[in-house]
Amino acid sequence: MKTALKLDRKGLAEDPLDFDFGISPERNLGTYGTTSFSPIMKLISASATEYNLVNRAEYPRLAAIERECCVALGNLWHARGPRPLGCSASGSTEAALLAGLALLRRWEKRSPHRGVCRPNLVMGAGAHACWHRFCVYWGVEARTAVCGEGLTSAPDAFADACDQDTIGVITTLGGPEHGLYDPVEEVVACLDELESRHGLWIPVHVDAASGGFVAPFLQPERRWDFRLPRVRSVNASGHKYGGTSLSVGWLLWQDVEDCPDELFLGVDYIGDGQPAIGLSFSRPAVPVIQQHHLLTSCGTPGYTRSLDACRSLARDLTGALSAVPGLRLVNPDLDLPVVSFTTVRRERDTVSRLAAALRARGWYVPVYPLQDRPEDGMAGRIVVRAGMDAALADRLREDVYAVVSL
Repeated sequence: MKTALKLDRKGLAEDPLDFDFGISPERNLGTYGTTSFSPIMKLISASATEYNLVNRAEYPRLAAIERECCVALGNLWHARGPRPLGCSASGSTEAALLAGLALLRRWEKRSPHRGVCRPNLVMGAGAHACWHRFCVYWGVEARTAVCGEGLTSAPDAFADACDQDTIGVITTLGGPEHGLYDPVEEVVACLDELESRHGLWIPVHVDAASGGFVAPFLQPERRWDFRLPRVRSVNASGHKYGGTSLSVGWLLWQDVEDCPDELFLGVDYIGDGQPAIGLSFSRPAVPVIQQHHLLTSCGTPGYTRSLDACRSLARDLTGALSAVPGLRLVNPDLDLPVVSFTTVRRERDTVSRLAAALRARGWYVPVYPLQDRPEDGMAGRIVVRAGMDAALADRLREDVYAVVSL
């Protein structure tokens, strides 16, 4: 007897495109993901949606496009090794997991304590939650560098947390809660001093999920990337300030020796069986093709213009919110074009009231407690993303000004 599959469509529209998913993505001020696309980006999405990036033998041009993106990013991040290595991934979370695995395998190969002592990973206070997942999934002790008076860890706190069983240090270029950069160059200097005193060589990975496509254009003088020899790997999200649709992450190593060969595995019945690194065998080609288009067609001038516009709007919003009693801006210098704020102790509901007022005008602002800083009350952020058209930007500016004046 056949059983018919029935779906309860109560309250749903007949046309899936008519579903009410809630607020429109362009008005979600909490997400870092790109929500606005040019006609050519939409055309790429419509034309390439059937292609699986992992099928490199069937679609050799896709493999070449991926390699060309890695070369372009290596130039952007000043890769200096004779044999840099790069790959795309399913977002920065997969890229981070792969980077962590490379650090773990290298530690296992060189450590005399393998199997005796538990390895540890040192990260800053603003590290993304994916690094804690990595530690749980692979049995690594997570160590957070002590946070000072600010929201980022002090440079010497990273070195103080390291020992002979540290597989690496994770610095963050744009904390997801507040958009602040870890002081990567200063952290490296402290690790250099640690090595000179105790002989401990600790590699650094930079999680530039958000900042990897911002700092090279807005803060080109800032040294956070492969210009620092101790930085051995960097990851970034193409679908954040890189401008692509979901979901692609990029991971680069300074040299092939920074990623052990055993992490590259081939499968005979998928593609040509050539060794590759990754956790998934189903990967959309669309964001990689989009990334290639943006890197080759827009280049430095295009990214710089777009990000300058983001920073200009973020400055306007920062100026408006600085006048709100009970609010404290935590990213006033705008490392990322993210307007992040929290409360002073006697005004703990100010952030929630502000978010509610903007929600009434059609905008979503996330409200959350800062990690390890409950004394700061609730926090919120307005992520100014690339691609927001002038009309929407003006509307956001007007609504924030109106809410502030209430």
